[in-house]
Amino acid sequence: MGRLQPTDPKAATRERLLAASLKAFGHNDYQAVSTRAIVEQAEANISAISYHFGGKQQLYLATARFLAESIHHAMHEGLSEIQAKAVKAPADTCRKLLGELIQLLVYNSLQGELSADAAGFIFREQHDPTAAFDILYHELIEPLQITYASLLAGILGERPEAREIKLITHALMGQIMVFRISQTTILRRLQHDRFDAQDSHELAELITRLTLAAIDSRLKKDNPHD
Repeated sequence: MGRLQPTDPKAATRERLLAASLKAFGHNDYQAVSTRAIVEQAEANISAISYHFGGKQQLYLATARFLAESIHHAMHEGLSEIQAKAVKAPADTCRKLLGELIQLLVYNSLQGELSADAAGFIFREQHDPTAAFDILYHELIEPLQITYASLLAGILGERPEAREIKLITHALMGQIMVFRISQTTILRRLQHDRFDAQDSHELAELITRLTLAAIDSRLKKDNPHD
């Protein structure tokens, strides 16, 4: 599901500036991006950035919020359903919901509307964080990790806020991120130009199997006589 397009001309201009900014900052370092290039891409007046945001730095931070809100909007329906079903759910239900969450994350990471531009923006903030990382973390990354951790904890019978659950969550979610980070390599190996719907489906199933196998191994270790 894409974002609703604003009908107000000023809001529409602001939206185009944010989309152009995400594309620019998603593929170039901050210093390499010119505001003139952004307004040209957005088909806006040269003074539009100053009018709507105040300057380049404010635009950059607004772009981080735009990115977080856009991804949240795209996943909201599926994520909300998973979160609602996860409340006090038994382990078997948590296993099923974890598979649904993995599918949702794989699709949006590889084929989401903003995935091509979002990846570079997020990874640069991971490598060299600025104030934009705080926005991405609190509005996008942390809520996803909390949902994943709650399902994982429900399966393992532990607390979602336990240190080890947080570490396992990050490790397991990394299986998804690696296909986005190193997509050039795997696409070359697969002799594909891009990920398609079938790729996303197969990867989601593969990552789910590997994830549940890792969880079952942990359960077996904790309960060797079961």
